[in-house]
Amino acid sequence: MKWNRKNLVDIAGTLRTRAFVLLLLALSIPGCATLSPEFEKPEVQLTALEPLPGNGSGDLRFRIHLRVFNPNNRELSLSGLYYTLKLAGHKVITGTSSNLPVIPAYGQDAIVVDASANIMGSFMAAAELIRLQGNSVPYELEAKLGLRQSILPAIRVTKRGEIDLGQYQR
Repeated sequence: MKWNRKNLVDIAGTLRTRAFVLLLLALSIPGCATLSPEFEKPEVQLTALEPLPGNGSGDLRFRIHLRVFNPNNRELSLSGLYYTLKLAGHKVITGTSSNLPVIPAYGQDAIVVDASANIMGSFMAAAELIRLQGNSVPYELEAKLGLRQSILPAIRVTKRGEIDLGQYQR
């Protein structure tokens, strides 16, 4: 290829066009609060756990009540939720949901989802609790929050703590 003024003008025009298209794409992506350095991960709390009646399949089912807190100045539009609850290091409950509310800026909302128990994980956690013979059990709630309007596919949130077993003893 022979370099002349026309070729250089064509190349410069192509580069400008590409830069303009990239700029338009960057400006047109809605909900990019998750790209902001001020973006804070939402907090997810387990507020209640209730057993559901059997459905004949032998699965142990639960209704999980969660509360999601949005510490950001933009609403959080969730497309889905996947979560696990571990007791004493063993996965006990797993659940998903795609019917989720929009969490307002600096707001919170309750999410109710159904979940299934992992029988082996439950047995392992029970055995660990018997071995520990303590008044508390460590738990870990992991949640993957899918975002509707973001180039990021999801936000992962982990909450760890202790459940005081004394409150359940009579």
